[in-house]
Amino acid sequence: MATLSASIRTALYETVPFLVVTVIWSVVMLVFYGLFLVGKPAGAEYGPAVHASVFVPPLIGFLGHTLREARRAS
Repeated sequence: MATLSASIRTALYETVPFLVVTVIWSVVMLVFYGLFLVGKPAGAEYGPAVHASVFVPPLIGFLGHTLREARRAS
């Protein structure tokens, strides 16, 4: 029978890497969006779809990682 401390240790061992990846994905998305805004030509106006498309590729990667971790945990 597992002790409480062993259960907590196991939960942290499985959760911390996922949280680190979540933070890394968030930083990468914000960096790409910042570069997108900085590189925008003067006077150019982008619609909401263009702004959203900046977040879609990293979001798909993050979603794939989330699903993989969820499948691995079950």
